[in-house]
Amino acid sequence: LAFRAVATVPRSPPVTHAVRSTGSPTATSRLSLSNNKHHRTSSSGTNHRFLPSSSSASRAHTRAASATMSTEASNVDGTPADVFLEDLRSDESMAWVTAENARALASIVGPGKPEDDPMYGRLRAIYDDKKKIPGIRLRGDFVYNFWQDEDHVKGIWRRTSMEDFKREEPEWETVLDVDALAKDEGKSWVWKGPNFLDYGPGQEKRKDRCVIKLSDGGTDACSVREFDVVTKAFIAPEDGGFALPESKNNFSWVDRDTVWVGFDFGEGTMSPSGYPLTVREWKRGTKLEDSAEIWRGEPTDVVASGMAYWDKSTYYKVWYRAATFYDTVHFAEHKGEMVKVDIPTDFSFGTYSDHVVIHCKSDWEVAGQTFVSGTVVVHPQDTFLAGSRDQFTVLYTPKDDRCTYGGSSETKDYMLIHTLENMVTVVYVWKYDPSNDVKFTLVKTFTAENCQSFSASGVDSALSNDLFVTTDGFLNPVTLSTATAPDLEVSTLLKTNTQWFDPAGMSVSLQEATSDDGTKVPYFLIKGTGVEEGGKPVPTVLYGYGGFEIPMTPGYSATVGEAFLSKGMCYVMSCIRGGGEFGPNWHRAAKKEKRWRAYEDFSSIAKDLVAKGITTPNQLGCMGGSNGGLLAGAMVAHYPQLFGAVVSQCPLLDMERYVLLTSGPSWIDEYGDPKIPEEKVALLGYSPYHNIEKGVEKAKEGGMSAEDAAAGAHIPATLFTTSTADDRVHPSHARRMVHRMRALGVGGAVLYHEMTEGGHAGAADNVSRAKVKTIENKFLIDTLFRGTRK
Repeated sequence: LAFRAVATVPRSPPVTHAVRSTGSPTATSRLSLSNNKHHRTSSSGTNHRFLPSSSSASRAHTRAASATMSTEASNVDGTPADVFLEDLRSDESMAWVTAENARALASIVGPGKPEDDPMYGRLRAIYDDKKKIPGIRLRGDFVYNFWQDEDHVKGIWRRTSMEDFKREEPEWETVLDVDALAKDEGKSWVWKGPNFLDYGPGQEKRKDRCVIKLSDGGTDACSVREFDVVTKAFIAPEDGGFALPESKNNFSWVDRDTVWVGFDFGEGTMSPSGYPLTVREWKRGTKLEDSAEIWRGEPTDVVASGMAYWDKSTYYKVWYRAATFYDTVHFAEHKGEMVKVDIPTDFSFGTYSDHVVIHCKSDWEVAGQTFVSGTVVVHPQDTFLAGSRDQFTVLYTPKDDRCTYGGSSETKDYMLIHTLENMVTVVYVWKYDPSNDVKFTLVKTFTAENCQSFSASGVDSALSNDLFVTTDGFLNPVTLSTATAPDLEVSTLLKTNTQWFDPAGMSVSLQEATSDDGTKVPYFLIKGTGVEEGGKPVPTVLYGYGGFEIPMTPGYSATVGEAFLSKGMCYVMSCIRGGGEFGPNWHRAAKKEKRWRAYEDFSSIAKDLVAKGITTPNQLGCMGGSNGGLLAGAMVAHYPQLFGAVVSQCPLLDMERYVLLTSGPSWIDEYGDPKIPEEKVALLGYSPYHNIEKGVEKAKEGGMSAEDAAAGAHIPATLFTTSTADDRVHPSHARRMVHRMRALGVGGAVLYHEMTEGGHAGAADNVSRAKVKTIENKFLIDTLFRGTRK
């Protein structure tokens, strides 16, 4: 819950790429309106085992055994010859990038620039739309919003009153102009958000200090600077302000003059994944290097951190160490002493007022009770931390294996449990009354419309039961309404996003494909203008992710509608194993050596679309970012015959060297460890980088001439996109994949484009977002309508 959500270890790709691939930044607005610790975050992990069928296991073993290492010339030290591309900004690397960018742009947009294409103008209009719903957070007497448009490319942080926000055109007051700051300081600042000081009960409205995180170019590494929102100015270190140099760091307020920080203090203070391993207590007016260490994780941990915070009237101090991406050991202060939170390490742990909130990721037998995987329980924190286990209240138990907990939100007197049940959002509203013997009472259940997303979060969870309610769907723009808990169904419409495309003649349906092992795999099929009436196969784009227990749910994307649906295309969102659509077991079913399940699921959806007459292989494109980029790369390497075009965004592709780059070690629990022989065999069995030559052999076995196969005729038109500033998934994955395909002579249908800024999101502002989406969308549209796989 809260603790896993605030950790500085980003989930490899998370929702940023799902949003980015579908376009509209406003798709995230339903996630950014919350004023609670308990956000609707994806959950992760369970220790249930998924046993593949013998035939599938045999196929996986055969694939792994036949995987080959590079036949390119290697360096003297045994590293691949293309490893020079891991040097981010060397002259040799950047010369290669420049040449590839020129080649891609010449092929996709011709002699002009992406900015000259009509699509770029339409996308800029969508991204810069002044009528889109601002994502807001209530802080004291103001609602705050970060805003980007054509006049504020890097953005402004602004505020207004709640009453003014409800007007059609609020009067905003600029608090910080990031464009002006970047110009003054000679930095390409990218906004990463504020962290406000909470003074606690009785002072909930006092919000005068925060720290602001800024990234130079969009990397995960950020600088942290204290900011006075009353004077609207940074507090300089020489004046006692807290400030951390650019780094991957942690920051938590303890009180106005005390903070906890995680930072690179030298040897042993950063993890192999590049995240802090220590917590230091830093007093105002003292030097950072003189701060006292109060907590330290193990050298092999992914991250270790701590935080102090008020949850209504209860004050918490919590520390944790993440041994792996999914195994976290928590500690909390109890009566002045640090005690271990005695729960399984794969469970999520959070708080609500004076209760702990626990999400069971596997079956849990405790004090004579059994909670099945996926159950959410609460327990009074004081007795729980003292060792008692006899006061649990069950807030949610999945009805079946197609139901999952999706996170929670809160108001003053209510806790809202968000779930996904057979791909439909259901919210359970619990009333909390500390004066009653029974503290939590279920008072209402709300079920959202089919193929729609729904979210409700507290406006000011410390002081009121008011709610922000957001809804949207593939054909329905985001709406923002207000309501009062527990009555989610009684709402007042406040704002609606622009309807950027005409949905007349379009349709949405939830379909299922049958995977290789017989598992039913859902996907959303959105048919564009005239598809139903036409009755013939049309160009189609299939999007996928399938990892880190992140669910793919409905959401309005103006760019998908503008680029694809309005042109008579179909768009498909897959819900394959590895994701979070059906909870921990659905995720675990495609972890590590079972990663093949995700690829079999995705390829089965591709086949199902063709079998149902929706499209043809030459008209079918696929797209994914980060872990989804790995998925797209696997389609190129193992299922090239199913697609006419592939876009792989900010991908992992070399699954042997991924652990040596940036945050790679933190994902070992998702993918596997190449240092462990049996896990290495599985990794090399699907690693796109290591299976290019195998694809040539498979093409020949399928009847293609040796000459055509050697020239890469089996490979669909493919575009790899990434960012030089991506310090989460190193751009060398995509660089080296393309370099290797060129060296082997099979890269004739392959293009590569790299933005110089933007971090793992691939773009840092609306200008660059429109540019990269123009490149990707034109590539897909032109290739799929041509139908020649070129």
